[in-house]
Amino acid sequence: MPPFLFKHFSITQDRSALKVGTDAMLLGAFINSEHQHLGLDIGSGTGVLSLMVAQKNPNIQIDAIELDSESIVDCQENFTHSNWSERLSAISADFLHYSFDKKYDLIFSNPPFFQNSLVNENHRAAVSKHAVHLPFDQLFKKVSSLLSDTGCFWIIFPFDDFEKVHALGKSNGMLIENKITIESKLSVPTRIILSFRKTVNQVLEKSLVIRNLDNSFSDEYIELTKEFHGKKLH
Repeated sequence: MPPFLFKHFSITQDRSALKVGTDAMLLGAFINSEHQHLGLDIGSGTGVLSLMVAQKNPNIQIDAIELDSESIVDCQENFTHSNWSERLSAISADFLHYSFDKKYDLIFSNPPFFQNSLVNENHRAAVSKHAVHLPFDQLFKKVSSLLSDTGCFWIIFPFDDFEKVHALGKSNGMLIENKITIESKLSVPTRIILSFRKTVNQVLEKSLVIRNLDNSFSDEYIELTKEFHGKKLH
């Protein structure tokens, strides 16, 4: 499989359980890392989110943790071949059982979505897509303990899970700062991107439509991702 080419880096994903997709592109483009210096990528997969954040923020150091032993090989390779290798560290470990020795001012994750559905027969795909090893309640509890007092946590998940995720954030002392509704087409919401902080002054809400009715990419999606896509979108 040839690498997935971004504008300023490439992604090798031969070994990875999950390949680069629209969810990662959206989350990576929306994450605001301004003024933040220490980041944590939970379930990094190929490392694409860490690379996108590193591209946007020349001052951030990022730890990327991944459970799948083959995906982390791709992740490390992608970090090594990037322009920001000295600021990116790949950790081969289970996030819930790993002992961190620092707090982070930016945490982000494109987590396993499916909480209760039947597990995929392909075990590696199951771990990546289903919350087998990373239930949302445990994810939020540990994120809260690792987030600095002024830090921010970004996450993407299915639109229908909003109330549950909102409640988990609140019960772990984290409040919504950004709420971004992703519509695959106009009025067809499929994903939610949220950012959480421990102290919030106001909630910023917006929506983004990925494709027009004729299936072409929307102008807003093209504008959002123009510094990342390696080819011109139509």
